[in-house]
Amino acid sequence: MAGSTPELSPRLASSLKERTKSPKDHLDQQSLLELDSLSLREILDQDSRPTLILDLDSDYLDYGDDKDGIKPIFCNAALRLHDRLLDSVTGSIVEDTVQSSGTTTYGDFRSWATGVSKFDDSKDVFPLTLLYRDMLWTGSTIRQRWRIISGNQCYNVTHLPTGTLSKGSPDEQGTVKRQKSTKAGPTSTSLRRLGEKAADVAPTIESSTLVSSTKPKAPKEHSSKSGDNSHETSSSGVSVTLSSPEFGCPDWTIAEPKGVLSEHMVFTRSVDWSATPLGPMVDWSVEFREVANLVMRNPHPAALFWGEELTMFYNEAYKNEVAGNKHPGLMGTGFSGPFSELWDGVAPIFRECARTGKSVRKENDPLPIHRYGYLEETFFSWSFVPVYGGTDRILGFYNGPFETTYQTISTRRLQTLRHLGERLAEARSVKHFWACVLEGLVENHNDVPFALLYSITDSDDADTASHSSDSTISLKSCVLEGSIGIPDGHPASPPRLDLKRSKEGFIPAFREAMRTREPTTLHARDGSLPEDLLEGIEWRGFGDPCKEAIIIPVRPTNGENIFAFLLIGINPRRAYDEDYKAFTTMLNRQLATSLASFLLFEDEVRKSRSAAEAAALQREQLSQQLELQASRMRRMTEFSPLGMYLFSPDGVLLEANERYYEMVGQERDDPREFGFLDHIADESRPVAKAIWDSMVKDFKARSEELQIKNPKVVPRDLEDEPIEYWVLASSQPEIGMDGKLRSIMGSIADISHIKWVQGLQERRLREAEETKRRQNEFIDITSHEMRNPLSAILICADDIRDSLTHHKFSDSDAKVIDDCIEAANNIALCVQHQKAIVDDILTVSKLDSNLLLIAPVPVQPVNVIQRAVSMFKPEVQAKDIDFTFCPHDSFQELGVDWVNLDPSRLLQITVNLITNAIKFTQNSEIRKIAVHIGVSAEQPELHSKNFEYVPTRGSLINITAGNEWGDGQLLYIRVKVEDTGCGLTLQEKQKLFERFAQASPRTHAQYGGSGLGLFISRQLAELHGGQIGVSSEAGVGSTFGFFIQARRVAAPRGTLTVSRQPSDENTSSASASTFPQNRTTALPIALSGLANLSAPNISPINPENYSHLHILIVEDNLVNQRVLAKQLTKAGCSVYTANNGFYCISHLSTTTFHDPSGTPLSIILMDLEMPEMDGLTCVGKIREMEQKGELNGRVPVIAVTANVRDEQVKMALGSGMDDVVRKPFQVRELLERIQSVLDRLRV
Repeated sequence: MAGSTPELSPRLASSLKERTKSPKDHLDQQSLLELDSLSLREILDQDSRPTLILDLDSDYLDYGDDKDGIKPIFCNAALRLHDRLLDSVTGSIVEDTVQSSGTTTYGDFRSWATGVSKFDDSKDVFPLTLLYRDMLWTGSTIRQRWRIISGNQCYNVTHLPTGTLSKGSPDEQGTVKRQKSTKAGPTSTSLRRLGEKAADVAPTIESSTLVSSTKPKAPKEHSSKSGDNSHETSSSGVSVTLSSPEFGCPDWTIAEPKGVLSEHMVFTRSVDWSATPLGPMVDWSVEFREVANLVMRNPHPAALFWGEELTMFYNEAYKNEVAGNKHPGLMGTGFSGPFSELWDGVAPIFRECARTGKSVRKENDPLPIHRYGYLEETFFSWSFVPVYGGTDRILGFYNGPFETTYQTISTRRLQTLRHLGERLAEARSVKHFWACVLEGLVENHNDVPFALLYSITDSDDADTASHSSDSTISLKSCVLEGSIGIPDGHPASPPRLDLKRSKEGFIPAFREAMRTREPTTLHARDGSLPEDLLEGIEWRGFGDPCKEAIIIPVRPTNGENIFAFLLIGINPRRAYDEDYKAFTTMLNRQLATSLASFLLFEDEVRKSRSAAEAAALQREQLSQQLELQASRMRRMTEFSPLGMYLFSPDGVLLEANERYYEMVGQERDDPREFGFLDHIADESRPVAKAIWDSMVKDFKARSEELQIKNPKVVPRDLEDEPIEYWVLASSQPEIGMDGKLRSIMGSIADISHIKWVQGLQERRLREAEETKRRQNEFIDITSHEMRNPLSAILICADDIRDSLTHHKFSDSDAKVIDDCIEAANNIALCVQHQKAIVDDILTVSKLDSNLLLIAPVPVQPVNVIQRAVSMFKPEVQAKDIDFTFCPHDSFQELGVDWVNLDPSRLLQITVNLITNAIKFTQNSEIRKIAVHIGVSAEQPELHSKNFEYVPTRGSLINITAGNEWGDGQLLYIRVKVEDTGCGLTLQEKQKLFERFAQASPRTHAQYGGSGLGLFISRQLAELHGGQIGVSSEAGVGSTFGFFIQARRVAAPRGTLTVSRQPSDENTSSASASTFPQNRTTALPIALSGLANLSAPNISPINPENYSHLHILIVEDNLVNQRVLAKQLTKAGCSVYTANNGFYCISHLSTTTFHDPSGTPLSIILMDLEMPEMDGLTCVGKIREMEQKGELNGRVPVIAVTANVRDEQVKMALGSGMDDVVRKPFQVRELLERIQSVLDRLRV
C-alpha cells in the first residue's frame, strides 16, 4: 500500500491546472507532483515518533477477541529500534500495573487503538489521544480502514524530580523536576514567570526522536487542579535544571561573597585595588563585576586589560599557564610593569582594536616573555575582544591566550630533521656528507645559534680518510669540516686538531664525548663551555650568546667507531628541558642512521670501483667501436648495391642512400606523401599500398616483390633483350618508447634477373613436365597397343593347344600333333616373355617418376614367401630342380607372426630372384635352389666375408615412422635365394643391379632377359628401407639376398594363427606341392604369368563348371571380342557381345537386372578404351542407374584392359569396377577371377 504512488484527485488536478499559468505556478505543480511520488512508509520512517499502522479490515485478525494483541502491518524505524516499547505496544509483554498517567492498562490501550467512534461512521479513533506508558498517543484513520497510531514522549512540569544536574540527565531520570531556589533573584523570577505562562497551555510534545525504551520513573504526586500549577513550567528533552549550587560563589566581588572562594579569588580580593586605576572594589560597576566574575570562572587562561592604562586582571589559569614568575606582581599593573617587554609587540594591536572596535585574533604569535628568570621564546594563539561595559565606548579588552610554544617549536624542529634527511640523501662522498649535515642545520637559526663539525681521521691520512678506523684516540686527528655562525680563523675552529695531545678549541670536550659515546652538554657556568672561545661568534637567531652547548659524537647505528663531532649551541631563549633533549636524541639518531646507510653505499661503491673503472674503459672502447662501426655502416650504405630508405608514418621520404634514388628514380626533395607509388608499376601499386597499410596496423616487418617503372633503368637478359624491372622490398617498422610508429625503414634489391631466371625455369619445367607427360602417354599407348594383340595371341595359342591335346588323332599324325602343341606352347611363352618386358618398362617408369609407393598392410611374411615358392612348383618339377623353402628359427625365437609391410613389393623382389635362379640353374649338373627367410630386431651386417650388400644411392632411413606403420617393434625381414648355377666372377658382379645391365654379353645370348630385373629389385628394396646384395663364385653358384623394414603388429580380428614348423633343408621338390596356394594374393597378373612362363597348365576346362555363367563382353576390338567370346563359349559360358558402352546400356535393359523375365546376365567384362562411350563412363552410368532404382541389385563388372598402371587400376576401381584383369591373360585365369568376384558379391 505504502509503496504505490497515489493518483491525483480530480479536484487537485483541476487546481493544479488553474495554477499553471505562470512559471512560479509551474514550479509549484512540479513540487506537488514530486511530493505525491513519496510513499507513506518513506514518510513515516523519517518521523522520530514511534508509529505503527493497523489494518482494521483484516481477514486474519479479529480485534473483537480480547485475547488477541495488536498486530501492526507496519512499524516505523523509531518504533523498531526500541524493543521494549514495541513489546509493550503489541502486547508481547503485558504489565497491567498502574501507570504514571493514571490507571491505563494494555487492554485499555488496545481497545482505544482498535476501536472506532460511535458518533459517526468515519471509523475514526475516539478519543483522539490517550496517555499510555507515560507517552501521549494519537490516532487517525485513512479510508475507514488504515489506523495510524503515533506516540509522543512528554514531561509534566509538576512531576519533575528534585535534584541537581549531577544526579543524571533527563534521559537517565526519565523526568526532570526543578528544584525551588531558596533565594529568588532576577533569574529566579524570570524562570517563575516563564513557568506560569507554560502552565496555561497543554503539555508540550517532545519533538526529538525517542532515544530509550527505559521506563520513566513515576512521579511522586499528581494534581489535576490547574489552578495550583502556577509554579509549573513546560520542558522539552533538551532543557536543563538551573539551580543555586551550594558551594558556588555567584559574585566574589561583593563585600560578603557567598559560597567557597578559591585561593586565587582570595588573593585577588586582597589586592589594594584603590591604588590602581580600577579603584576600590566596592566602587566597581555592576557591568565590570559581571565581567570580572566571568573571567574568574573561566577554566581557560583569561585576562582583562581595563581602562586607558590597561590595568590587568586575570584568572587562576592565566596565573599558572601564562604569568609564571610575574605573578603576583602582575595583578593590577599594566604593560609598564612586569609585561613591559611585550609592549612593543602588542601596542599596535591594542591601538587598532581601540580605534576600530573589532576583535583581533592571532595564531602562533611569537612573544618574548621574561617569566622564569630568562627571556623566553614563546608562542601564543590569542584574541583581544573590546568590552563596552554597558556603555557606548570601549572600556577595556578581554584577552584569551592559549600557549602554543610546544607545538610550534616541535614543528620547527621536525622540519629541521626532515630537511636534514633530504640533504643527507644527496651525499655522494664522506666529505659531501659532512657538508650536507651543515646544510641541513643552517636553516634553523633559533635552535642552531652556532655549530661546529669536526671529522676524525688518521693523522697520516688526513687528506684521504674521513673517519676513524677504531675507537682509540692515538694517532687520530680532528679535521674541520665546516661551521655555522663561526667566522673563519676563529680560535674555536682550528682547521686541524690532535685528538690525543691538543688542548685547543673544544678538544677536551671531544675527548670526553668520545669516552662516553653519548651526547654531552657543555655549560658556561661550570667552565666546560669556555667563554673565551665564544667571543667573536656571530650569534644567529635572537643574537643572544649561548650559555650552553651540546656535543654529539656521530657514529653509525651499525658500528662502534666515532666518525665526527657535532657541536651545536643551545637556544638561549629555551631551557634545555625534556623536549629539547628529545630533539637532540632524534638529531643524533638521524645522523647515525643516515651515516650507516651512506657508509654501506660507499662500501658498495668502493667494492665496485674497479668494476666501474673497467666498465668506463669498456664503454670508451665500445664508444670507439660504435663510432667506427657507424662510420663503416655509413660507407657500407653508400657503397651498398641495395637501395636503403627511411619513411615517416605519413609516407614522406626522410632519408635514402644514393642507390635508392638511382633504382627508383624518385626526386631527392620530394615532399609528397606516398610519392614513391608513382614509380611503381600499376600491377604492383596495390600490393605496395597493402604492405604499407598492414605495417602501420600491426607493426610487423614485410617483404614483397614489386615491379618498378624507371625509364633510366632497363635491365637486360643474356641476349641483351630488355626484361621487366623487379625489386625485393624489405621493410621494418620502427616503434617508439610510447608504442607508436616512428618510421618505416628498409631496403630494395634488384631481382630482375632472378625473376627472369625463375620465369625461364618455370617455362622449362612446364616443357619438361609436358615431355614427361608425352613420354608416359607414349608408354601407356605402346603398352596398350602391345597388350591387346598379345591377349588375342595368348588366347588363340591356348585354344590351339587345348584342341590338339584333347582331340584323338591317328598314330601316324602323333608326331605332327606334338609339333603343333609344342609350337602353341612356344607362342604362349613368347607372349609371356613380351608381357614381362612391358611390365618391367612400366615399373622402371614409375620408379623414375617417384610414383611407386610403399603401402604397408598386416601380413604373415612366411606365407608371402610360400606363395612365391608355390608359383614355381610346375616349372621346377618340369626342369627337375631340387627346390626347398627354409624358414629360419628366428621367427619362433622372437615370436614374430604378423607384421606391417608391403607384400606386393616383397613378392615382386622374391619372384625376380627365384626367376633368375631357375634361369641360371636349369642347365647345371647339380640343380638345387633354396629360399631362406628370417627376421631380426637389429639391422643385418652390411659387410661380411661371404656376403656383401650393394651400397644405397642415399642414406638408409627409417621408413616405418609414419602412422600407417603402427607403433610396434621395428623388425628386419631377411630373404635369400641360393642356387647351384653357373655363378659370377668379380668383374661380372660389379655390373649387376644396373639398368639394362647383365653379367656379360653372352648372358643375353644364352639366357635371355632385359637386364631390368635386378635393377628393379634393388630399387624396391631400398624403397622399402632395405638393401640387396650378392655372394657368388664362378662355377659353384650364387646367393642373392635382401632385407626390408617392417613393424610388429597384432593379428587381425577373425584370423586363425597356425604355428609353423620350419621345413627340412633337404625337402625335395615333391614337398613343394604341400605349400598352400592363395589365389586372392595381391600379386600382379604380370608376376603370376611370369611364374608359369615355361610350363603352361594344360589341364582341360570342364564346361559343366561354368555352364551357369551368362557373360556380356564389351570390347571395341572385334578380333579380341571374337577370340574371347569363342573361348568362353567353349568353356561352357553363355556369351553376349557389345561394341561400346551405349550398346552395353542398351543390352542391360533387356536383362533380368531390369526385367525379371528378361535375358539372364551374370557379369560384364568391359574394356576401358572404346569409342562413343568408354568403359569408365559406362560403369558410372550403371552405378547411377542402380542408385535410382532402375536396376535390381548390383551388376558385377570386371575391367579387362591393357591400361595397367597402378593409378589407372585405382581409377577403374574408383569408378565402380568390381575387379581389374590386365591384358594379356589366360581364359582359365579369367574364369577364376569371374568366379571370385561373383562369390564375393554374393557374400
